[in-house]
Amino acid sequence: MRALLIMNPAAGRWKPPDMQKRIGRAFHRHGIACEIVVTEKAGDGFSLARQAAEHGWDLVIAGGGDGTVNEIANGLVGYQTPLAILPIGSVNVLARELEIPLNVNRAVRAIAEGTPQHIDLGCANGRYFTLMAGFGFDAEVVANLLQPIKDWIGTSAYVLSCLETLAKYRATRVTLEMPEETYSAKAFLVLVANASTYAYDLKIAPLAVPDDGLLDICVFERPLTDRIGFVHQVADMFINRHMYHKAVRYFRTSRVTVRSDPEILVQLDGDSFGSTPVEVVLCPRALPVIVPKTSSGPK
Repeated sequence: MRALLIMNPAAGRWKPPDMQKRIGRAFHRHGIACEIVVTEKAGDGFSLARQAAEHGWDLVIAGGGDGTVNEIANGLVGYQTPLAILPIGSVNVLARELEIPLNVNRAVRAIAEGTPQHIDLGCANGRYFTLMAGFGFDAEVVANLLQPIKDWIGTSAYVLSCLETLAKYRATRVTLEMPEETYSAKAFLVLVANASTYAYDLKIAPLAVPDDGLLDICVFERPLTDRIGFVHQVADMFINRHMYHKAVRYFRTSRVTVRSDPEILVQLDGDSFGSTPVEVVLCPRALPVIVPKTSSGPK
């Protein structure tokens, strides 16, 4: 098998050059001729993946976190070249969702022995995502996150940005236009999910499955107690009880246009992506991804 490994040097667990050599030897032991390239700037993952697909590589491997996976997935859309994930990022949400081991050596073995399964993709104003599109509060958290602080303290930087954002963020009037219905309310957060996992084992959209042909939408409406109530919603999310809140709404659809007044920020797979309005369309089984042979598949 001829594989191209695209590695992001900014990934959370990247330790060049030792890791690069170690990974290369691991793939060689499993019979994979793996060429390794390192990205230098945003967009490199997309262009390198697109070139690999056009030149007939057997496999493209994303070495990094969910942002790296997103870029490379966008480059592979429209081709039959499978994507494999070597999870060396900070959180690795899609890898967790697909039961890909987070240990590097085990992940290499899972890639070598795994099989391709097609997963759905969401498409937001022409940009594909594997996990989610977030509108409002979490997109503000992402926008306020300073990369040097993230590089220094890792995922704790998200906690600091979350607290800072919570102190000033206000609920906004949002409108969801779906084929089945139109919904409008003041909300702190709208999540349009292709997968159930949001971060680590946190399940914001517990019914979402990345190969079921549907988008799952979870709306955190403004409670009567405003930000204090939103904090309670988020706290209950950690124990999987947020769905019981009267001010949390859940929808399933194949297409949604999200509008707001005023505009609110948007994030895709953890990276900032402009502001509303955004049309999100579900693209069924658009991407072949290598999953472990022991995996139960997307969940």
